[in-house]
Amino acid sequence: MKFLIPILLVFTSIVINFCSTIGSQDAKNAKSYSGEAPPFIEGLYINTKTIRDKKFWNVLFAAMQESGMNAAVLDIQPVAPTKEQVDDLKSRGIYPIARVVNFEGGLIEKSPPPNLMLSIQKAIRTACLAGFKEIQLDYIRYADGGTNFSMSYEKRYDSILSIISDHKEKTKDVCGSDVTWSADIFGRVPFIENDVIGQKVEPFSEKLDGLYPMLYPSHFYGLTKRVADPYGTIKDGLDFTVERAKPGTRAIAWVQGFKMMIGPSRLSYQDYIKVQMLGAKDSKGNGFIVWNAGNDYADTLEAFEEYKKEKDLDRSKPLAP
Repeated sequence: MKFLIPILLVFTSIVINFCSTIGSQDAKNAKSYSGEAPPFIEGLYINTKTIRDKKFWNVLFAAMQESGMNAAVLDIQPVAPTKEQVDDLKSRGIYPIARVVNFEGGLIEKSPPPNLMLSIQKAIRTACLAGFKEIQLDYIRYADGGTNFSMSYEKRYDSILSIISDHKEKTKDVCGSDVTWSADIFGRVPFIENDVIGQKVEPFSEKLDGLYPMLYPSHFYGLTKRVADPYGTIKDGLDFTVERAKPGTRAIAWVQGFKMMIGPSRLSYQDYIKVQMLGAKDSKGNGFIVWNAGNDYADTLEAFEEYKKEKDLDRSKPLAP
């Protein structure tokens, strides 16, 4: 558990800084939970390891609560959070979002096998029973260049949309009509017209309440400007998503909380994370979720403190690396 060492040091500092006023801030930080998403999401991704580790769970969410973060995307497979854990997040004023993996790596056949669909829908039902009010579908796509069949763009879109419709229909007895449905999409999707993976902003927005483009700058391979400009990449990606989507569709960025290819930005790691948050704030979108696979969020929490100081400042001129 090497990742616990740096993050626990930061959390200890946070606890010390807040200990003198924690009693008065409890009421302030424990916002009422309405069941709806915050107007602007500021949150983190939570993996299964964190869900299983009660001590780390408490440390992480105490830090998020104190910082004012308001949302968390939690893994549902292979081990889902309990209803008690979901209730704990709600009591802290943190909006819980259930991440349900569909086809890891993407579909390689035209249609998924029935037993896989049943497994996915079982995970969705589990999430709804635990109290989640947003189901986020991840890997809801075809493999990126790895399929061995011929299929037009439109048929690919229709096929993926039919899978989403089937998920909704087969789980409505448990999830009801008040659950919000969203999906993760490739970061390149808002920037291009068509994609072989079967994701496109316009049709997806007809079936889903929210889209989460994975706008990690490091993943724009070969596009020097995108890799070097984390602020602009996040802002542009969210703006294009909103402009192309059906009115009312929420757009939340996945931002990069890991060190891959940050050198071209000429920013420190913390500033790299911070400017992505600012890009989301300055966009037409509805927030951001930071992704770090190991849940090592020491630098992210520091970046968020700096972001809070700057988020309401005038940034009419683009940020330069």
